[in-house]
Amino acid sequence: MKIVSLAVSKKKGTRKRRVDSVTLVEDHGLSGDAHSGTWHRQVSFLASESIARMQDQGLDVGFGDFAENIATEGID
Repeated sequence: MKIVSLAVSKKKGTRKRRVDSVTLVEDHGLSGDAHSGTWHRQVSFLASESIARMQDQGLDVGFGDFAENIATEGID
């Protein structure tokens, strides 16, 4: 398993932009991300294999397009 992408957005409802690093704040989420806060979905994970499947189907998508904060590889 490895992390292949990190992404954040300033506003909800917008695509997240890739970043080189993030700061995780306990009981809050990722610093600077619109979805952080005191609620149930502070950090969002998505398998990069899921993004690849959508690309294989012809969609022009990439990291951050599914509002994921962390894209992983090799997790079932």
